[in-house]
Amino acid sequence: MNASQRRQGGGPLDFGVFFFAAVGDQAGETYRLMLDCARRADELGLAFVSTPERHFHRFGGAFPNPAVSSAAIAAVTSRVQIRAGSVVTPLHPTARVVEDFAMVDGISGGRTAISVGSGWNVNDFVLAPEQYEGRRERMVADVDAIREAWRTGSWTGPDPLGKEVTLSVFPRPVQRELEIWVTASRSEGTFREAGRLGCNILTHLENQDPESLAEKAAIYRAARAEHGWQGPGKITVMMHTYLAEDSGEARATGGGWLRDYLLTAIDLESKAVTAGGRMSGGKQGRDVLAAQAAQRKLAELGVNRYLSGNSLIGSLDEATATAERVRAAGADEIACLVDFVGDSSQVLSSLDLVGELRQRFTGDAPAAPAAA
Repeated sequence: MNASQRRQGGGPLDFGVFFFAAVGDQAGETYRLMLDCARRADELGLAFVSTPERHFHRFGGAFPNPAVSSAAIAAVTSRVQIRAGSVVTPLHPTARVVEDFAMVDGISGGRTAISVGSGWNVNDFVLAPEQYEGRRERMVADVDAIREAWRTGSWTGPDPLGKEVTLSVFPRPVQRELEIWVTASRSEGTFREAGRLGCNILTHLENQDPESLAEKAAIYRAARAEHGWQGPGKITVMMHTYLAEDSGEARATGGGWLRDYLLTAIDLESKAVTAGGRMSGGKQGRDVLAAQAAQRKLAELGVNRYLSGNSLIGSLDEATATAERVRAAGADEIACLVDFVGDSSQVLSSLDLVGELRQRFTGDAPAAPAAA
């Protein structure tokens, strides 16, 4: 492995914003906050803004189509990269993924990127029931197919009459190459596969801590080198983020909102298990998830874990120390999950401090305050 392929912990670290709200019956306020935060992230010099794909549940349910949310963000920003994280490719015709994000690329002037995932929630696959069993293999094949269609502008596949046809794909994107991440949880195999494919990695600290992340980062980068990809790739880590000047206030406010948010996530896991599937990350289902008392206990444990160095909830100095651990584990970026906090003014105030946090790691001049 040469110097250009090796990535030691302690390299540059950048920051972006990731939306994943647990939506109520009316999603309008969620979208207003998304656009306000996107504008502010653009002003602050943050690296990217990302939205997910989720279906049939309040947890993330404001975002069923990241191409639509990406297009909205493109219209109100001028410099941030606009990412979809992640597109569950087995749920969609692959050519349609290329069409949708080529359109976003055109609206944004060449600022789009995607993370792909195989999906895990059995309920989501009512959209494509036949794809559930082979979803992981389908996602891997989709990476090459998306790259080829994006680069060449043509798509080959069967038509309804049984003929193999090659069609032109429009609109044509601005970027010749589409930057692609693979969404990974705790599986070393997924990290290895992303390295083999030459993709970046989007991961989180739900099922791992920075120390175990370091082991998987090494596996990922070794796989990239083994398969001849230039450079070390990017590892982006999603982290719940709420910063305030006072540590106690940040932990009380952020922890309180996070508890309710995690209860929504646990309910999603419970419904997937009840439907006969598995939990996220491929974990086996547990009957205990059906009991409300057990769900509340799991949420409390989750809050305690995140407040013990696995989130950016706290003061600026505390967040700096935590981000340093994540950087030392091999991360290149932190994707700040911000909209679990339900108060828009608090989210925006925290985001300004994220801008200061980024400045500590990049040395860039701080951005001017937003206009009143």
